[in-house]
Amino acid sequence: MRRESFVHIFFVYALLACGAVIFSWPFVWMTSTSVKIDREIFAEKLHMFPQRPIPALRSPYVDERYFADVDTRRLSALFSAVQQRLSEIDYAWPDDIDRQTAIEQCARGILKKLALTLPANLWQKPIDELCAAALAQINAALISDVFAQIRRALCFGELRIKSDNLAEELLVTTDAVASSWKVLDSAHATLVQTNAWGELHYDFANAQRVELSETFATQFPVARFYRILLSLRPDDSWHALTCYIEKLGTLYKAERAFDLADSRPSTIVWQEAGPDDRTNKQRMWITLREIDRGVQYETDPHKIRIRFVVERRSEAGAWWAKIRRNYRLTLDYIPFWRYVATSLFLIVLNLVGTLFSCSLVAYSFARLQWPGRDVCFALMLGTMMIPAQVTMIPQFFIMRSLGWYNTLFPLWVGSFFANAFNVFLLRQFLKGIPRDLEDAAKIDGCGFWRIYWHIMLPLVKPTLAVIAILTFMGVWNDFMGPLIYLSDQRLYPLSLGLYALNVSTVSAGAANFGVMMSGSLLMTLPVVAIFFFAQRYFLQGITLTGMKG
Repeated sequence: MRRESFVHIFFVYALLACGAVIFSWPFVWMTSTSVKIDREIFAEKLHMFPQRPIPALRSPYVDERYFADVDTRRLSALFSAVQQRLSEIDYAWPDDIDRQTAIEQCARGILKKLALTLPANLWQKPIDELCAAALAQINAALISDVFAQIRRALCFGELRIKSDNLAEELLVTTDAVASSWKVLDSAHATLVQTNAWGELHYDFANAQRVELSETFATQFPVARFYRILLSLRPDDSWHALTCYIEKLGTLYKAERAFDLADSRPSTIVWQEAGPDDRTNKQRMWITLREIDRGVQYETDPHKIRIRFVVERRSEAGAWWAKIRRNYRLTLDYIPFWRYVATSLFLIVLNLVGTLFSCSLVAYSFARLQWPGRDVCFALMLGTMMIPAQVTMIPQFFIMRSLGWYNTLFPLWVGSFFANAFNVFLLRQFLKGIPRDLEDAAKIDGCGFWRIYWHIMLPLVKPTLAVIAILTFMGVWNDFMGPLIYLSDQRLYPLSLGLYALNVSTVSAGAANFGVMMSGSLLMTLPVVAIFFFAQRYFLQGITLTGMKG
């Protein structure tokens, strides 16, 4: 092989590889974002890939990654001076954390705060003056503020239960959390009362689980118990929290564990299986399932036994929990599979209608002779010049007058009236088929329908495959049509369902972009898979269209 030829081939393949990397970058970003939690998405410094979850062996602990982005090398002298001042100052560092680690991370946080509060001209002065001004700002209030941001502890708050008739009862108050629970493994865990929380201090170095348990007397009969609500502040340890309920001789278990991710306070809801599981409501709760019965469980009609079990996770288990977290929330927040079924139903009807009507009309334009054929073909092509926005409102009034508003009919009936572009594509392919095949079929006694069905359709399979792919992508990604014609959420396809997820989370003030990205990725994967496996037919149909036989 000549050197020039080798260089040319290398250049072409390198160019293709660079193009593939560039065009796949948004897909990679969406995939990585679907694994992130909100803290990573809204961080000051954006990272392409998600952070590694680190299961904590002991809690409370100091988060060494919270201020990891603070550059201490540029101002190493100031950083050392702040650390020295924190070591000398009379501050009551908690005994449950490593003091030296706390001082180092607090110094990073204080350095970050000083960069935002000190005057800009002060940073241009000699280091001695800068250090003096910075150290003058350090006090107990500043240290407490920074330390609160990096200290992680698993905190339990108030506990409430609700009945099926919406009666609510407060079982545990915020000022009596520690005295309301029994820690079954007290050798490796203790529950410490603070101002507004009960902090669970645990050590998983020699244990795999910690359990809180208590039997509560209820004002309403436990037969009417329906829901339990727990105020919780996780410790970002990615361990698993599972709820168990005993009532009327029956043991219930949460169908999945709650991930102790992030460190923001939240309210966790567990609810018995019931009618809400079959509705289109956002599933903001974890379902309780019956797993056992027996006299060994609580049987008193006015008592309920509640257990919270914190189980240790390995790093691999934490990674798996983080990867599936947003996808699981997506399936909880919206009836995802119902939306998928609706989209598939529309795709099947549109594929049938489009392939049949377009191929039949194209056959009549390409192979049949009838008066006004060319004029009708020109008129049909002229409809391609009319913007869809012009016909949108008249079409809506037509569908509404037919009584089809808030039904699926407007989203598939139109496919049985041939699309001009698809007809043009098929006509160009059909015109390239030799007349001899048609004449031979006529000699054998075939009519127009048999020629169309047995001869023309098998020969235009590549073009039909192109139209099928384009139709699939158009229907799967169609957003405007369902938005105009549908108001019942039970009829939503997946494209509009993901938009409803976005609107509902934003309106609730809890926009979770990781969940949105996971839903978008799930919607994108079928399109990528279809194009990947059908690209041969797609390219063949495009290249053969218009070629003479």
